[in-house]
Amino acid sequence: MTGDIRQTVISGVPYRVTSVADGSLTTLDAFIDDAEFTVAFKDQHLLVRGHGRKLDDKVVFHEKDHLGGKDVRVWHVTVDGSGTLTAEALAAF
Repeated sequence: MTGDIRQTVISGVPYRVTSVADGSLTTLDAFIDDAEFTVAFKDQHLLVRGHGRKLDDKVVFHEKDHLGGKDVRVWHVTVDGSGTLTAEALAAF
């Protein structure tokens, strides 16, 4: 039996978004519907792919094991006043 090996991230800690599939690092629109992005994690970049929806001033992003697959974790993606995007994993589905 093979196991699914995923990086462990700490819930409630904001990680800086380092790239977005469509190249726009200034807007939350890139995280709506099917999308993928990377976050700075330790000394590497962690790929996150899944499906997002806008909720007030953030995007609730459901990370999937593959696009259209099972949920892995939920992220809240936000942008601050300086335009920096962060993603925070939450223990909520």
